[in-house]
Amino acid sequence: MRDFTRSGPTILMKLTDYEATLLESLVEQFSGLLESDGEEAPEVGDSFARWQAELAEPDLLDHSDPVIRRLFPDAYSGDAEASGEFRRLTQSRQRSERLAQAEVVMSALRDSEAGSHRVQVRVIELDAWLKTLTALRLSLAVRLGIETPADAEELDALDEDDPRSYIYRVYEWIAYLTENLLGLR
Repeated sequence: MRDFTRSGPTILMKLTDYEATLLESLVEQFSGLLESDGEEAPEVGDSFARWQAELAEPDLLDHSDPVIRRLFPDAYSGDAEASGEFRRLTQSRQRSERLAQAEVVMSALRDSEAGSHRVQVRVIELDAWLKTLTALRLSLAVRLGIETPADAEELDALDEDDPRSYIYRVYEWIAYLTENLLGLR
């Protein structure tokens, strides 16, 4: 990464081809985790009918995956039934919003043609970027087992030959991206 600059309503980020490809791959994997294997519900013009269709939609996420459990935690830790009802009422919308946010990021990355051009982050879409980067970082933290600052320090001290060392560096790099984008808000 070379630089971040703001030009009016746009933040310009220069990514190397490797960085652009890596970020695009991470966002694609994240979207794949959230996408359903089945067909999407058809678009309904009436708001009430759309809400009814969302409520009737089956739970499409694999809650045995610790990343899904972290991204969509139980609303009521001591009450599985209440948590299930809350999930039924809110998860479809949350999932759709996360996918739409990820698509904003993917679109900008595709437009950069794998880092050939600066990535253009429209300030109006900055929240989508920040939410997607945060979700990516949270997903990596779950996969790495980071729950406390001590866990992160342990990973930071790993030998470079340890495969977790590379993933931890990506985790830190995403923090760097987020920090720089926030600085230009």
